[in-house]
Amino acid sequence: MDLLALLQRDHEDLERGLDELVEPWLSVAQLRTTLDGVRLGLTAHAEAEDIVLYRVTREFPELERMVCDGRAAHLAQESALAALVCAVPGTADWVDRAVHLRELVQVHARFEEGHLVPAIREIAADLYSKLAGAFATERLRQLAQLQPSVPLCIGDITRLEARAS
Repeated sequence: MDLLALLQRDHEDLERGLDELVEPWLSVAQLRTTLDGVRLGLTAHAEAEDIVLYRVTREFPELERMVCDGRAAHLAQESALAALVCAVPGTADWVDRAVHLRELVQVHARFEEGHLVPAIREIAADLYSKLAGAFATERLRQLAQLQPSVPLCIGDITRLEARAS
């Protein structure tokens, strides 16, 4: 198990979910379910990464700036996710917000995969081999603590679909 492979998998899963959120043929219920998966995945990923990488900065302070940049990207993603959750599914506003969140995830993924992880591998080589297990464990722990959103009742879904069309 490798930290880079785990992060790449998370980033790819998030991007796939965000791609689905702009599909015009999905129902409001399908959009809400996909959004919930994106929310759970994004939150667990960000929390696990923050917890595990914070430990790295205690031993290797020269990595602190890059880890802080990653944390700032997570905060921007959380803000964009909150804006998306407040939008009416399927509307132009919804699509714009989903695209914006997808772009934030893509930029963050390129930064982590191209700069942060290689720097950790180089500077903290002995610790790097342990990070994948720590990240995977923490991500599962975070997922276990999260709750899915409450499903909308049929009346809510019908009203939202009518507004979106």
